[in-house]
Amino acid sequence: MKKLSFKFDFKTRHAGITALTTIAVLAGIIILNILVGELKLEADLTPKKLFSLTDETKGMLETLDNEIEIIALYEPGKEPENIMKTVEEYERLSSNVTISIIDPDREPALVARFAEEDALVAKGSFIVSSGNYFRVITPMDFYDITYNQQGQPQVMGQKIEQQITSAIAYVRSGRSPKIYEITGHRETPLAVSGYEPMLSRANFELGEVSLIRSGIPEDATLVTIIGPRNDFSEAETDKLDTYLASGGSLLIALDLSQALMPNLFGLLARWDIEVRNGLVLETRATRLIAEFGDNPFVFAPYVSEHEAMISLTEAKMDPVFQASLGFRRTEAQQRQIEYFTLLSSSVDARLRVDLTSEVSGSPTPIPSDERGPIEVAVAIRQRNMDTYEPEGATIVALGSASTLKGLGFLGQIKANADMVMNLVNWTLNDDSIVNVPSKSLFRLPLRINTLNGLIYAVLTVIIIPFFCLGAGIFIYFRRRNK
Repeated sequence: MKKLSFKFDFKTRHAGITALTTIAVLAGIIILNILVGELKLEADLTPKKLFSLTDETKGMLETLDNEIEIIALYEPGKEPENIMKTVEEYERLSSNVTISIIDPDREPALVARFAEEDALVAKGSFIVSSGNYFRVITPMDFYDITYNQQGQPQVMGQKIEQQITSAIAYVRSGRSPKIYEITGHRETPLAVSGYEPMLSRANFELGEVSLIRSGIPEDATLVTIIGPRNDFSEAETDKLDTYLASGGSLLIALDLSQALMPNLFGLLARWDIEVRNGLVLETRATRLIAEFGDNPFVFAPYVSEHEAMISLTEAKMDPVFQASLGFRRTEAQQRQIEYFTLLSSSVDARLRVDLTSEVSGSPTPIPSDERGPIEVAVAIRQRNMDTYEPEGATIVALGSASTLKGLGFLGQIKANADMVMNLVNWTLNDDSIVNVPSKSLFRLPLRINTLNGLIYAVLTVIIIPFFCLGAGIFIYFRRRNK
């Protein structure tokens, strides 16, 4: 009987090693996938980080010492994954946050606890509660919705984090800081300009006050003066001075007015803010708005590195101002007052101070114009000179009140709205206020001109196919000649 023998030559050994290596690599990949699946490692690769929490929310969760319960009113297993992925981040980042999914049809008594004024809590809502405080978030509250010319709704942004974070900030303190808007001088309050829903989501309450009839209420955390057309009386500015001297906060936005305002401008001057009564004319092309025919009176000012402006610079968002007044610090420069530039024009800009001559409306600079840069948004904060900590008055002044409401067919400018919310939060520096902007879902269409379209067509239809064909022919003849 012939004995079998195996000869392990080089090719055999090489094939065996290759097979073993392949098996080992496949086994490693399988084991790695199992481990990753067990660890539940995920990465948010969406451009706007739709499923990640912002630094503002993370900072709030780090200091959270209340027990917070988030209840999702869904039939278990049917909750929307896109919303739950974001909400689950709160529980992951804080041991004080718990999430539960409850079917409201099976637990009507529990849901009834959170109903207000006989209003039912809808299925699909979220309830955020802590102790005796709670807030109900409806499904529609999670999205920014606009309507096109045909009346059809369009989802423009996602507000999941904005709503949940705001609700947690409210229930942890139970406070809603009160903002009073001063009226009686033909103002356009923030509530009229569409800011009331945004301020409400940030836990603010809006009210109005007339300084002619009464003083500033004791529960005021901020007062606003938006676009006054008439000057204040001395008695009114005295009330504002007293309020600021006691540590009050003021947000003022001005527009050019035919009426002189020595009392109101004098109030600001006493707090180191000088109003430059003229219109900013921007001549640097890169700061103009194409939709307005490069009108030099409509421009995007430069954003400073001030802490209230950080979110705008990080998001690369530019506020837009029109017909803006200018500011600068007074020569007094009081030591206890810290002065900040928030927005300014370019050095090429001019301040049109001659507003009565025939050439006042000309976009071309004239000899009486003052040279830029011109500050169009500034702030001051009073400090304790012993500790140098913020203590006392805070004022924010904007040079274009009309732009806050909107800009023609463009409507309300998101960067302007976010700026206002950031500045309101900065003036108060209150832990119960957390402003998280909505995350845009809007995508501009890709626009390709004729030349680029021709280049891409030649590249994809001719060059790439011929390259692949040539590579195939080369490989075929190379192998054939071996």
